[in-house]
Amino acid sequence: MTFSTWMAEPVYSGEESRARITALSGKTRAESNEFTTGLTRTTTNLELRVQGWQIDLGQGRRCMGLARVEAVWKITEIKVDIAREYPPGGCQYRVIRTHEDEHVAISRDTFRHWTPQAESVLRNAAARINPRISTASADAVTTEFKDQLTAAMKPTFEAFANELRIRNAAIDTPGNYRRVNGQCPSW
Repeated sequence: MTFSTWMAEPVYSGEESRARITALSGKTRAESNEFTTGLTRTTTNLELRVQGWQIDLGQGRRCMGLARVEAVWKITEIKVDIAREYPPGGCQYRVIRTHEDEHVAISRDTFRHWTPQAESVLRNAAARINPRISTASADAVTTEFKDQLTAAMKPTFEAFANELRIRNAAIDTPGNYRRVNGQCPSW
């Protein structure tokens, strides 16, 4: 089994309005002190390539097992929106960007933290897949193996996403927003 990782570079955009960013964040205007000025969204994906082996037993039956698993866990996108009301070069843009860069760092750090766990879970899940005798096609059985591995990874990826939410929420507090907003003479 091979397990590797890849992280996209952040992509910054100033195209969205504060109202649109607030809507994208899933917060209500009241929860976000009327409007959210920036938003960082991280998307992950697990690519699995699974190969099996087979021995023909005759009469349409075959013994099939897991031969190889190649996994790549990726941060496929880090999208950072900064409200278009705050153009580059201004104080507000600078402090919003600094805050959003904290979210980028949290995403990357949390991903790195969960990588060994994800690899271990996948290795253990692959080791538990026993050969089987079946009349199903090799492709169908390989798909079953892949589905088993994906299902085994689900709790780990849910825990990763939960930790990411918690760590991001820790810097998205009213007190921190007051501190950030206080760095510029006017909003």
